[in-house]
Amino acid sequence: MPRGVVRVDSMRFLLLFLAIPAGCAWYSGSIEVGLQLPEAPQHWGRAFPELCFELVSPDPAVPLNDRLPCGLGALRLPKQANWPVLAYPRARGVRLPPAGALFPLDLAPDGVTLELSWEHGPAAEALLALAREGFDISLVNGQRLFTEMLARSAGDPWSLDLVHLAERLASGEFRVTDLRPLPAREIVLQVPPGQWFLESPFREAQAVGPGQALTLPAVPLGLHRLFAVGQPGGFDLFVSEREVFLLPFD
Repeated sequence: MPRGVVRVDSMRFLLLFLAIPAGCAWYSGSIEVGLQLPEAPQHWGRAFPELCFELVSPDPAVPLNDRLPCGLGALRLPKQANWPVLAYPRARGVRLPPAGALFPLDLAPDGVTLELSWEHGPAAEALLALAREGFDISLVNGQRLFTEMLARSAGDPWSLDLVHLAERLASGEFRVTDLRPLPAREIVLQVPPGQWFLESPFREAQAVGPGQALTLPAVPLGLHRLFAVGQPGGFDLFVSEREVFLLPFD
């Protein structure tokens, strides 16, 4: 990523503007877009048959408890670069890491549908935090941020230190070296037989047989949720440098 916080590509805005017919709603201060939510990871589909989504954006006019099924929805957005939209899955009474998108970077080729993805969820959440603190998120190179986060996270951008990322973006002195992983460690757990998985949509389910232990590699330090396919409830999992705590929930 170029040094500092840089402006998003203005050419794409020009092309989008020219592609919209005169007299349409583009000339107003906001635009209504359809929302395309991503498919749930395969093991989520088996574990959470009643999955729904909670929409969140920086605009307080957007209802934070608006629930959507795994399909299409619609939302009115301000015409501001890098405007984040997040869809937090809810299952078993808990909130899971969100899918996300930035407007207009994640517009589909039709120009009126915003495509949310699991890959863009962490970046959207970081920019949401900045927007709510009054920072001008339009100055961020959103596309480059997406690319670098995926490249530097070994395929799971939730393993990055998003608090540090937001702080460095806010400082105006962000460098790609600020995209650093959270401290992590391998843990071994004694759990009942089943297919177990952590909350990140990029974590696959792992089968555990009778008498076997569950080994989870590179778990970031902090609080997590642990679930099993076909079993109710789950565990709150806290990982520190030396200790691991499991607390069941219904």
